[in-house]
Amino acid sequence: MKRRALALLCAGILAVGMLAGCGGSSDKKDSSAKTEDTKKEAKSDGTFTFALNYMPNSLQPSAQSSDDLVSAIRPIYEPLFAETKDGLEYYLADKLDISEDGLTYTLHINDKATWSDGEPVTVKDIKFTIDYGVLVYGGPTSFTKVNGGEVQINEIDDKTMEFVLPSVYDNYVRTLSQFYPMPAHAFDNDPSKINDSTYFKTPGMATSGAYVVSEINEDSFVYTARDDYYRGTPSVKKVVIKTIGSGSTKQIEFENGGIDYMRVTSAEDLKKYKEESDKYNMYSISEARLNYLQLNPHGPVMSTLSQDARKAIFLALDKDAIVDFAWGSNELAEPANSLITPDQSIYNKDCKGYNFNLEEAKKLAKSSGLEGKELTYIYNSDRANMEAVATVVQQQLAEIGVTVNIESCDTSTFFPRFFASKDKELATTWDLGTNGWDSQRGSNCGQAISYFTNRLCDCGYSDEVSGLAQKAIGTADAKEKQELWNTIQDKALEECWEYPLTYTNFVMVSQKNVTGLDGSSVVPEFIDYLSIHVD
Repeated sequence: MKRRALALLCAGILAVGMLAGCGGSSDKKDSSAKTEDTKKEAKSDGTFTFALNYMPNSLQPSAQSSDDLVSAIRPIYEPLFAETKDGLEYYLADKLDISEDGLTYTLHINDKATWSDGEPVTVKDIKFTIDYGVLVYGGPTSFTKVNGGEVQINEIDDKTMEFVLPSVYDNYVRTLSQFYPMPAHAFDNDPSKINDSTYFKTPGMATSGAYVVSEINEDSFVYTARDDYYRGTPSVKKVVIKTIGSGSTKQIEFENGGIDYMRVTSAEDLKKYKEESDKYNMYSISEARLNYLQLNPHGPVMSTLSQDARKAIFLALDKDAIVDFAWGSNELAEPANSLITPDQSIYNKDCKGYNFNLEEAKKLAKSSGLEGKELTYIYNSDRANMEAVATVVQQQLAEIGVTVNIESCDTSTFFPRFFASKDKELATTWDLGTNGWDSQRGSNCGQAISYFTNRLCDCGYSDEVSGLAQKAIGTADAKEKQELWNTIQDKALEECWEYPLTYTNFVMVSQKNVTGLDGSSVVPEFIDYLSIHVD
């Protein structure tokens, strides 16, 4: 009854708009089996249509910076492999060997992989793309430098490349998984020709994926299936990607049949589309994303408060109530217990997290001087459910005598503030805020290392936590690595800087004639177009 009352109160607050705006071998998964399973002849001439929130101004595969751009690139350019909860899912590569000492990574390119113009995909394309990154950034990149030392890159033959690390760096698998090669032959193997070229802005570019670009319009891309794609023949012969906005606009377009699927982020829509199973199909995969609440060590008020004050804030939060109100269903999001996701092998299911304890929170708020303070809370209004989360947090902290002033930011204004530890003017404009890490899957810590070591921004973690994280990514022994990460997950929470809110699921609804959207467990969607069928 208490949670229901809270939900009604929060709903009323949302309705009146009180929010202010602020502007060994790593081939754990058998790639050959996957290729054979998905290699099917076309069964229809279906067209698969989906929507983006905005139109990227280029389809250059090395320029991925948003979910929309990644989704636009996926049908035409492929990674070497993808990390999943169960191991590596291979694409342009068909094997990755890692030496026992964790220093040598040997990458094998699929012998059948070709560009759409008939040229083979080779290690020259990988080296070309790496060199382009160095040129753009004006120095070493994560591919060429690890732990301050140079990575030695050796071309063994046309289809085999070796990376020799100066020291163990467990995240190098993740680095390679995010790599999308570009066609070296299209630029005479000269990366300096890319930036002044319109190559990736016009149809006819050489692609490595299942489709080629046949049209680039002001508000849409049109891709046509390749008949020489090395992994098989796509059932879907045409992919149309268009911009129609987001929210209700996208939903109206979907229900009118203008697009073939969309993401579902509310319990109301989830219930609605489930009840119309004669018209729609539902899909759900783990997004492997952690949504979290960050306390800002540079905040105008937070910087003056003690660890007990931070602990009071976290003990006052009832994450079950937050999930109930903001998502409305555990099918959309589940309460998180750790700052590592369950899709990462280093995740510790026994990590205790924070237990809601209002009475203890009140005592700590009073004794630490937190009671009576006003805190500024920022969130990204372009991300689903974040407004509702902010509203519930505001109400829960009011229970311990803390006033929370909420500021809504769009993406362009949110991130410069949230990650502004080096910009002292922006860094001191907020005390707490919510964000979501990129999808975290596989056998390493992924993006989390940037937080635990305060690299991406100053998250407040101690030298002890940072040191343990550095030691963990430099450890080749699996048992020792797991023990370290178990310790890190507990100690990071003890310091009370980041509160793990939820692990979200990527729930989709499609038209009834569309199937196979869950053919791959990787988002942004879709990495494996051979699984999609439109009848």
